[in-house]
Amino acid sequence: MTDPFTQHLSEQIKQAAVDKTLLQITGSRSKVPLASDTQEINMLAHAGIVNYEPSELVVTVKSGTKLTDLTATLAEHNQMLAFEPPNYGDSTIGGTYACALTGPSRPFRGVLRDFVLGTKMVDGQGQPLTFGGQMIKNVAGYDVSRMMAGSKGSMAVITELSLKVMPLVEEVTYCKTMPETEAILLMNKMAGTTLPLSGCAYYEGTFFYRVFGEHPKQDATLCDNNIWLILNPFQPKLEANQKLWRVDTEGPAPSIPNTLAVGMCGQRRWVLSDEPPAPYSTQWQSYFAPRDRDTAPVAKLKKGLKNVFDPHHVFKTL
Repeated sequence: MTDPFTQHLSEQIKQAAVDKTLLQITGSRSKVPLASDTQEINMLAHAGIVNYEPSELVVTVKSGTKLTDLTATLAEHNQMLAFEPPNYGDSTIGGTYACALTGPSRPFRGVLRDFVLGTKMVDGQGQPLTFGGQMIKNVAGYDVSRMMAGSKGSMAVITELSLKVMPLVEEVTYCKTMPETEAILLMNKMAGTTLPLSGCAYYEGTFFYRVFGEHPKQDATLCDNNIWLILNPFQPKLEANQKLWRVDTEGPAPSIPNTLAVGMCGQRRWVLSDEPPAPYSTQWQSYFAPRDRDTAPVAKLKKGLKNVFDPHHVFKTL
């Protein structure tokens, strides 16, 4: 039986298709602003934990739930979200999923979509849909729940998420002063060892790396773990004329001029530049700007999925 919230959502979407109204799904608006040409569907009131089984390492949560509330509940049971999502200020789990945001542990534990077990959603025709479930081995065929991660609400409204969680681990951070090029090579070399890493970054002339559990004595200085809160999310103060870009690269790629920070074993760079400094660049200027430089095959795939899940194009593409 459809719950009242989902029923209302379904009717709202169907009416938008009739009226040809463009809808934008929002939460706390911490990552993407509300566009002037849209009608807002705000999910903040749709919050709370639906089901949580600590012994099964699975939590099902409504999409408007604040990250702070979810992580606090998990911490009470010595558990955590392994993908370490950044909190841009009252961020919700739905918005995090919509933008597919993963923290510094990405190269070592995996990306957000790796921990998605199932979703409930309402598509662009107002149809309530359920994909996946609350078990790890429950997917056959096309994995829609994971595919939707990063779609920014352009194909459906996500109402619930089932996520795999993991035990809370104790971590320590070490640091060394060195040039950026050396740090990028070193972090990639270390990633190929048995050292239990959970984060590598370069910031303000210093190489930082984080280790969990028992590990050999390190030839480096012990540092404060708070550095990862500075880098995740990374929000430096900018001058009015400066443009900051989040660049995704292959790990040991060469240094990029005007780089402020390097993370994820070199796979992520934060760069000041007037123009996109690399093919996979997304501008950050208080908010994430849309990225419209997809290759032809990717653009074709996105268009096909959009036509399936939102044939009337009622959801704004971001």
